[in-house]
Amino acid sequence: MPVFAVPFRILGRAAAVVGILLSGAVQAQTMGVFPYRWNDTPPADAITAADIREALVWTGHLDFFFKGELSSAVRKGTQAWQRSKGHQPTDKLSDEQTTQLIKDGLKERDSVGWSLLRDPAVGFAIGVPAKLVSFGGPHIDGGSLYYSAAGTITQSIGIHPGYPTCHTLGAYYPSATAGAALRVRGDNWFAAVFNRGDGKNFFKVKCHQAGSITMEMTVTDATLEKHPGLFFAMASSLVLSRVPDPSVRPRPRVDDLPSAPSGFSDEQVARPQPKAKTTKPSPIDDSGKTGKLKLETRDGPDLRADEVFDKASGAVYVVKADRRLGSAVAISDNELLTNCHVTGELAEVKIARAKSEQSAQVVSRNADADRCVLRTATTLPKWVAVRPYDDIKVGERAITIGTPQGLELTAAEGIVSSKRVYNNARVVQTSAPISQGSSGGGLFDARGHLLGITTFYFRGGQNLNFAVAAEEYAQEREESANR
Repeated sequence: MPVFAVPFRILGRAAAVVGILLSGAVQAQTMGVFPYRWNDTPPADAITAADIREALVWTGHLDFFFKGELSSAVRKGTQAWQRSKGHQPTDKLSDEQTTQLIKDGLKERDSVGWSLLRDPAVGFAIGVPAKLVSFGGPHIDGGSLYYSAAGTITQSIGIHPGYPTCHTLGAYYPSATAGAALRVRGDNWFAAVFNRGDGKNFFKVKCHQAGSITMEMTVTDATLEKHPGLFFAMASSLVLSRVPDPSVRPRPRVDDLPSAPSGFSDEQVARPQPKAKTTKPSPIDDSGKTGKLKLETRDGPDLRADEVFDKASGAVYVVKADRRLGSAVAISDNELLTNCHVTGELAEVKIARAKSEQSAQVVSRNADADRCVLRTATTLPKWVAVRPYDDIKVGERAITIGTPQGLELTAAEGIVSSKRVYNNARVVQTSAPISQGSSGGGLFDARGHLLGITTFYFRGGQNLNFAVAAEEYAQEREESANR
């Protein structure tokens, strides 16, 4: 069955004897509260079980490594937090206690300036404590690409082509963890803790089909006592947008966590909104189409993935629609294409890039076809041309740019796998990865033309991802020709 690319939450897993808090994907309707930065107290109905675990780790009441089952470790951690606050230990937190625990965890996370180090050209993102470390430029050592930071702690991320891979991880594990105080291994990863004088060295390796990524952090005992959640946050925050490629030119940046979506806080929900006094919103037509598309056939040699990103990413925006997050792609100086399951029934949403945010009206909505068109009052600085559907070739390269899991401007690469008709609409099938939260993002060709709006994938297979053909949004379909 198709699964729409709406946000999902990362939950933990437990091992039989020694457990480690790592990630396994589970679908949900919201992403919880920890992926965001909050100015107000998060609402109780937004808090997930994963948020509670993360708060317990940040506050030092749930160890990254633990013995026994996860549920038992969480219960012990919860009771330890209750005792620290002078509460009677119970098997379940009250609503008030849950809110307080989350506030404590968020406060500790924000005290270290938790941010995201991204390199969309190489293909990954990972959490970093920006108030404790400063990153220098990436460097190559022995064929591996390293991102290193120093400060109150040291942190490094290594991209290793060829070795170890998931096939050779077992042989690498004994030597890499020799002398560890604690170690644990999973199917495609292992982690270890080493005692280093007055501190600890944390080490995690995650393999993929072409190599591996190492994550390392050295923390003094004094800093670890003050900030016990640092390694958990780093080790569980790694996101790969595609198979990492250390051969491309690195383009890292450190971004703040995204602000909580509009309407996500109790204060915002409760506050009455002023009504417009003199104007009424324009009626929304039901076609899900626009007359502002510029169709342009493919011409010229392929660009590199980073060049496509430079050319097209300026037209991709985050869409904030109450508790929903998605993307939209600008196709003119004031109109954008997205999916209707991103905007829902709203007549107005917010679009954002970096720290800039503005309103956008929904001017055309065809919910059955999942096509929605947005319009801004201000002029957009960049937009892209649309590739005619008939000009798209099966087997050509394709690049997605969107907001999977709330990670703004994430790029991934694949090919056009097929061209199909689904639900009476033309769609482009692609092997380029899309994830929960990718809805409304762009599928681009190797010249930066928009092929389609990424919309859904099939859960029962691998790399069966689909984008509504961008030309489906055109009010009048035109022949495949330059305009």
